[in-house]
Amino acid sequence: MQVHTIHEIDCSVDAIDPAVVEAFLDAELCDDPMLADSICALADPLVAALTPRGVYKLFNPAICTLPPKYTEPAIKLVGTLAVLHGSAAYERMAEAEHTAMAVSTVGTDEEVAALRERLVHNELDALLFDACLEALASLAAARLAEAVAADAQERGLHRGSTLETGTEDFPLSMNTTLAFFTQTEKRLGLTAAEDGTPSDRWSTWGVIGLYNTEQKKRRGCAYCHNVRTCTIRKIGMTCHGRRTRKRK
Repeated sequence: MQVHTIHEIDCSVDAIDPAVVEAFLDAELCDDPMLADSICALADPLVAALTPRGVYKLFNPAICTLPPKYTEPAIKLVGTLAVLHGSAAYERMAEAEHTAMAVSTVGTDEEVAALRERLVHNELDALLFDACLEALASLAAARLAEAVAADAQERGLHRGSTLETGTEDFPLSMNTTLAFFTQTEKRLGLTAAEDGTPSDRWSTWGVIGLYNTEQKKRRGCAYCHNVRTCTIRKIGMTCHGRRTRKRK
C-alpha cells in the first residue's frame, strides 16, 4: 500500500455557479437583479484562463505525548520528522489510519494579476473578481478533497473533513512542513514563508484524516493501530488519560 506518493490532481471546474460567488459577497450586493450576469462576466474568463491544481500525500500518524519534548498532545507522521501541533490536529488524527497533507491553488499570483489587469475596471469589478477567486479556491479545495475521498474508498476507509492551517489551533506555520513534504514549489509553483504565509492568496493548505469506519465506532487500545508501538502504554497510561490495567 503506497502512502508516500505525491499525487497531483487537476482541480479545474467547467463553470462557477453565481450563487457560490454570492456567498463571498456582502448581502447588500446580492440584492442587485443583474448580479448573476456581472459575476458570469468575470467568472467565465477566470475559469477559462486559470488551471486550479492540487497535491496530496499520505502518511501514517502516531500519537506523541511523552515529555519533555512533547508537553502537549501532538501527532507525528511516521518515517518523517514532521509533527502536527495543536489539539484540533491531535483530536482528528489520533484515530486516523492515514493523514493526508493536501494543498491546492487556483494559479500563480502572476496569472491572477494579469487577469485582474484585464478584467477589473472599477470598484464593483474588484469586489466581484475577488469573490470569484474565493469561490474558485473553495471549489479547487473541494476537488482535491474528493480525490482524497476516492483514494480512501479504495483502501476501505472514509475521509474526514479538511483541517486548514490557521484555523482552530492548527498553526499557519505548518504550511512550511506541508510545502516541504508535498513539494509545492516544484509541483504548484507555491511556497510558504517561515511564518507559514503562502506565496499566493488563493491557496488552501491543510490535513485530512482517513478513517476505518469500524475502528471509529469502537474506541480503546485494543482497536488502535498504534497499540504495539504506543509509548504512552509503556508508562501505564492511555492517550485519554486513563491508567492501563496491569496483568497479574
